[in-house]
Amino acid sequence: MDYYLMTLSAIKKLLSNTGLTGYADTVGECIEKWKNEGDSTAFKKTFDAKGQFADFRIDTKIIPDVEKCFWTANTFSALIAMSAQLDFFHQKGIKPEIEFMRKNFGVANEVMTVSRCAECGKFEATLTDIDKYISKPVIAKRIVDGMEQGNLEEQVETLMNVEAEEIKRERRKAIIRLENSGISYVESYAKVKSCLKCGKRNITEGRLLKSVKENIFIPLKK
Repeated sequence: MDYYLMTLSAIKKLLSNTGLTGYADTVGECIEKWKNEGDSTAFKKTFDAKGQFADFRIDTKIIPDVEKCFWTANTFSALIAMSAQLDFFHQKGIKPEIEFMRKNFGVANEVMTVSRCAECGKFEATLTDIDKYISKPVIAKRIVDGMEQGNLEEQVETLMNVEAEEIKRERRKAIIRLENSGISYVESYAKVKSCLKCGKRNITEGRLLKSVKENIFIPLKK
């Protein structure tokens, strides 16, 4: 299968579904370059300092739903990373292998970044923190599955709409690990503004390390 064409087509579809038709048309031109001339560098050039995507980002001005915005933006970034990897393979004359990409694309996070009260030291996680922690392997799996099965655009849509079953499953696993660690969490994308324990508003950043021995997180010292 032509994985590079498949990836660029999924990027175009994502942009089109998001209402970014101008950017989608630019990707369409890169697709034609690849199909007609075998030019895999045209797309990469759109992301250089002078390219159309130089300052591009998907944010809540484009997708007001914060949750869908997060998953769409991170899926877009992962597809860009995949296109860069496939371009590298093409330039080196290396045949892309699905199993290689499955093992090396989207490495899981070992640390969850959460909120921490600077006054009493209490940690608190939000759904944003949880999704940042789980998103890389979830998105990578869907992308590689889509490449292997030839339905990448459909797989991308499940991520954009937060319908991928892995999202709920991995969220639950992370929540259980937080509960086992005695760490509070809220299923909201809103930022923590005040401490649940002492009520103070001096909220800083804390980090939790995934334990390999127990189903818990270990708070890391600064």
